[in-house]
Amino acid sequence: MNPNRLILVSRSPRRREILEKFGYDFDMIDPAPEEDRVRYPEDTIHVARSKIPEVCEPGVYLSADTVVFLEGEPLGKPRSKEQAAEYLRRLSGRVHEVVTGYTVLKFPEGELRQGLEITEVRFSALGPEEIEWLLAQDHPWDKAGAYGIQGFAGLFVPWIRGSYLNVVGLPIERLYPILKRWGIVPRTFPKSSTR
Repeated sequence: MNPNRLILVSRSPRRREILEKFGYDFDMIDPAPEEDRVRYPEDTIHVARSKIPEVCEPGVYLSADTVVFLEGEPLGKPRSKEQAAEYLRRLSGRVHEVVTGYTVLKFPEGELRQGLEITEVRFSALGPEEIEWLLAQDHPWDKAGAYGIQGFAGLFVPWIRGSYLNVVGLPIERLYPILKRWGIVPRTFPKSSTR
């Protein structure tokens, strides 16, 4: 068993796609049940940590939790079409924050790195027809704030301040130096890059 193998603790297809895009080799496991509800941005770090199982095989475990905050109020994954539409109405024409807490744990050594990434996102004003169209196109049920910037909602985002990949769900540019320190780099990197 490779003690430096990367294990993504997530069900998110977007986090998987980001790691694949940048050429990382990794395994993927389902997260443990989350222990906390998010009320404040810092809570996302604790939720990310709680997703990693207590007993693991040797490896480097990566987990994350992404939540949208509008004027300090968390907007998680919508539970219904009505709630998704309400989220989009509230985000319409306003600036919000996308917050991702992340945890990287090297097991069994117990080395732990954690962090928080915040990106500001501005939505254009959305009419009722545009909201209905977005809900039909983007299937918002597994997305914080009821939208995915990489989908059709990207049409209505005139600017962001911060990491685009954070809004998608994984600020890989923050994780890269942590993973590199433990010898985990994209498969196409020269071998000397991990020294």
